[in-house]
Amino acid sequence: MTMYFFTFLATPTPDAKEFADTAGAYVHCWIQAEERAEAEQRASGLIHDYGWSVEALEEGSTVTGDTYSEEDEDREFYEEALMEGAVLVFNTWPRDEEGAADGEEEDWDEEEDEEEEGTGADTPRS
Repeated sequence: MTMYFFTFLATPTPDAKEFADTAGAYVHCWIQAEERAEAEQRASGLIHDYGWSVEALEEGSTVTGDTYSEEDEDREFYEEALMEGAVLVFNTWPRDEEGAADGEEEDWDEEEDEEEEGTGADTPRS
């Protein structure tokens, strides 16, 4: 099987546990599949399963172990996806004070707002 990497722009729906505090996310997805269309559909479906709406596909490519250096923090997600079949990482940003999407990312602390979700094919987040 081939490992595909996608980055989706997504927004939380009222069903998402992050809905009250989060305006959106770039969701990085490592998905094993036979075909790109199958991988993209699976990634999108998993994002929807978590209560998020996919707004756009920002990036898509195939990746291998050679794509990541030993020091690359994304290597661990790639390796987990080799075992689990799928890994999603939600890089979120907060809503502004009025509750609308905050277009400025300068105050965004990735360490605090990054939510990592490793998932198997049929493992919804609770």
